[in-house]
Amino acid sequence: MVQGINEKILSLNFKEFKAEIKTADAQKSHKEGVTVLVTGCLTGKDNLRRKFAQSFFLAPQDNGFFVLNDVFRYVEDPEPSEPHPVNGDDGPIAVTVASEPGKFITK
Repeated sequence: MVQGINEKILSLNFKEFKAEIKTADAQKSHKEGVTVLVTGCLTGKDNLRRKFAQSFFLAPQDNGFFVLNDVFRYVEDPEPSEPHPVNGDDGPIAVTVASEPGKFITK
């Protein structure tokens, strides 16, 4: 199964894609490793621009780091959703915050 996944990834020929990185966030993690989250866009020969998110864990080794886990996903723009009624009421709810912490008055 792993061999089949590897062959599929290699067949996608990502060398022909241009990556545009929008964000990159990293955080120190388990046993001095680093968790990384990257978002951006990939553009192929067809000039189709697709958003993506990638998360991976860099595990320490003697001469730096290696990618222990890697998750890549294309991210589609969400379709607008219809507003849903809250508590069976279609109208807005007015909330007044009282001077006492944790006390709310609804109208």
